[in-house]
Amino acid sequence: MRYRCHECGGTYYPLDAELALSQESRMSVQKEKQLALLAVHMPYEETKKVYEELTRQKTARMTAHRTVQRLAAAMEKESAGAVAVPAKQDPQIRRHVTADGVMIRIREEGWKEAKVGSVYEVDGERKAVAIQYTATVADRETFGRQLYRLAGEPEAAVTRWMTFISDAARWLDELRDLSFPLAIRIVDFWHVTEYLWKVANAFYEEGSGKAKAWAHEKIRLLRHGSAPLIEISLAHMKPRTKLQREVLNATQTYFQNHSHQMDYPRYEALGLHIGSGIAEAACKFVIQTRFKRCGMRWSRGGAESLLRLRQTYLNDQWDNLLEASKN
Repeated sequence: MRYRCHECGGTYYPLDAELALSQESRMSVQKEKQLALLAVHMPYEETKKVYEELTRQKTARMTAHRTVQRLAAAMEKESAGAVAVPAKQDPQIRRHVTADGVMIRIREEGWKEAKVGSVYEVDGERKAVAIQYTATVADRETFGRQLYRLAGEPEAAVTRWMTFISDAARWLDELRDLSFPLAIRIVDFWHVTEYLWKVANAFYEEGSGKAKAWAHEKIRLLRHGSAPLIEISLAHMKPRTKLQREVLNATQTYFQNHSHQMDYPRYEALGLHIGSGIAEAACKFVIQTRFKRCGMRWSRGGAESLLRLRQTYLNDQWDNLLEASKN
């Protein structure tokens, strides 16, 4: 039913108001919420099927896609004017920042890196709590701004109470130096052990007792903060093949550049994490489980929109998204 005001000429649809229909999509807020929530977790075709099974109402695959696009645009507009939450300055509570990348397939571009970062705190049992995520397929500069904002846009002095963990890739080192200059810098322990295992397998038969014994001994030294002893041992090794020479040179260079970030006993005594497991888990949890299913290819804009909604959901900000869509 439609009602018309004789004074102003405007029309009023009571049922539209009752259903809270969007003037843009002509769908109710409830339907948009349901479609977007399903799309965050599963492909659009599955979203369509599950929605119809649950509600007994017809919809279309592209309806779910357009809903994601519209809500993501609304969220971006809302966040553009939002003020970041100031970073905590309590020295007893260290904020950890970590980041990594994972490849996804973009149409007409091929495999491109999706960057994902996490900001979290560590409790008394050294468990990660209050984990927040950010992710993008945009350039590294854009990702750096997003990660910095997620961390509360801390001033340089505040970053001394923070910790930055990574695999020491050059772009992550640059991001850390720019946004978190005074943070404790930790090279992921398990990434370092991968270098040691490569040396062991190159110089001794892979899987042999000698290879395992050599690697375990060096990992023991690493765990006890004796990275300089490992460097001395590497310097005395004599490569006989091209592979051995390449692996040894890469490992020596890595230790020369980053051994000062491998004081793991001190880090653990401070109650800090020594591995970037949260970043690696985020790659799987935020990106791979939704974006790397069999045969998936994405438009850059489509991937970015869905990433925005997915991180909004994972960061427990879904209600903020729905408020943004109303505005």
